[in-house]
Amino acid sequence: MVVVKVCEDIFWVGVDDKRNILFEGLWPIPDGVSYNSYIVKGSEKIALIDTVDKFYSKEFSSNIEEIVKFSEIDYIILNHLEPDHSGAIEEVVKKATKAKIVSSQRGINFAKAYYGEDFETLAVKDGDIINLGGHSLKFITAPWLHWPETIFTYDIDSGTLFSGDAFGTFGALNGKIFDDETDVRKYESEMKRYFADIVSHYSQFVLKAAEKIKDLPIKILCTTHGPVYRRDPKYPIELYLKWSSGVDEEKVLIIYGSMYEHTAEVAEYLAEKIKQQGIEVKSFNLCKVHPSFILPEIIDAKVVLLGSPTYEGTIYPPVTNFMEYVRIKNIRPKTFGIFVNYTWGSNISEQIKNKLSENGMKIIEPVLSVKGKLTEEDKRKADSLVENIIKII
Repeated sequence: MVVVKVCEDIFWVGVDDKRNILFEGLWPIPDGVSYNSYIVKGSEKIALIDTVDKFYSKEFSSNIEEIVKFSEIDYIILNHLEPDHSGAIEEVVKKATKAKIVSSQRGINFAKAYYGEDFETLAVKDGDIINLGGHSLKFITAPWLHWPETIFTYDIDSGTLFSGDAFGTFGALNGKIFDDETDVRKYESEMKRYFADIVSHYSQFVLKAAEKIKDLPIKILCTTHGPVYRRDPKYPIELYLKWSSGVDEEKVLIIYGSMYEHTAEVAEYLAEKIKQQGIEVKSFNLCKVHPSFILPEIIDAKVVLLGSPTYEGTIYPPVTNFMEYVRIKNIRPKTFGIFVNYTWGSNISEQIKNKLSENGMKIIEPVLSVKGKLTEEDKRKADSLVENIIKII
């Protein structure tokens, strides 16, 4: 990647990460991810906004030196202290010896915890401004997007908002950093997956942050993951608001695990019956699909059907794992149907029902318990479940 001029006096100095296969050690990133960092050159002062993952410190330093000398940097602004954005700090502060670390007070505390205390700091509050000379940087607190210390930085003079992880997406940039030089729609599914995997737990804070910036004249949106939006800076903001709003689409998700295709047989029967009613259905086998790719669909699904075989007297581990993701990501209450398959041992339907109910989920009756192969009696019960799903949709 090469340094790119964003607008007058503002430069992108980030990197693409195609090395890691998992983001946060959890989420698959088959198309990589970008770590975006920016330099703002005022007539009097220079600011570096966010850094990159420590692994890319050498490349990052080279990018910076294409624009400024390290000795010229006055401020290192950290909108978010997660190490993929602050990891290169140790390398930077060794060279930018006069620079102050700027963040919220919590951000300063996190920086000291991660990187020691051998640097000057400046804690900023909501509405504080740093004047660089021709570029006035205003700070907007945006806690819990998606850590508690998060701030936004807004350049009043150019109308550029540096939003940290908010409004970001998975996917490397591959040399095309602007929304008007690539098809940003190709990022939309990865943006929704990023939102679901990283930000969805804090949807209410997306709404609060959007309220704080709604009157800003945003001409350019610079996130820390994904394209720089200069053609349509509202596009990712509107998508995040949509996904945070709690509005469901008229679709049914069927999510299941299956060892020997018996549970899959039930899933396929239910899917076909629902499709016959003209309703959108999406099915996912947890043995083949990582939860990262399912969470985006559950955010706006109206009904979810969850299926599991019995495994040593308990719920099949991939299904248990998925329910834990639903809990951790604070997925808002949904309507769930349950189908289980067993040959011997306990019937696990009550175990699943209890776990879902603990998370505030509503259960549709009847619960299907199929012993081995799907029978005609099982199909009649499945048809009854489908009828109840149709009423909800």
